[in-house]
Amino acid sequence: MDEFKLDDNVFEQIKSFNHKNLTKEQKLRIDKLILNEELKKRYKNNGLCKECKQLKASPLCCQCKFQKNFKNWASGNHEIDEFIQSVQVNAKGDEILEWIEYDRFENVEYLSKGGFGTIYKAIWKDGYITEWDSENNQ
Repeated sequence: MDEFKLDDNVFEQIKSFNHKNLTKEQKLRIDKLILNEELKKRYKNNGLCKECKQLKASPLCCQCKFQKNFKNWASGNHEIDEFIQSVQVNAKGDEILEWIEYDRFENVEYLSKGGFGTIYKAIWKDGYITEWDSENNQ
């Protein structure tokens, strides 16, 4: 599924559809143009990204939003960065992973130390993504 890309012709045929309220004719068109059932379901649930002309990963945002933001953050560990970016690009639905800078946490408390690391709990100042601001790419 990662290799699936909507053809520009397909996008042009369905870009004006309201994916949440398709007419009978539009449903038939979607059935002819998107053969994969999982992708069809993704379209009906999430719609299209007008920017990259592809199916959205979730109703709130598209993977292309994350790709544009890759250059604006780094964990300091190349392997972790690649892992997060891979998860973001291949995200489905609400399975979105974000890098959170330490200064975006408050009330950081030590909990425990184990064999693999130290565990803390904190409050995330910004919270998880609930909407996407396309103008500011955030």
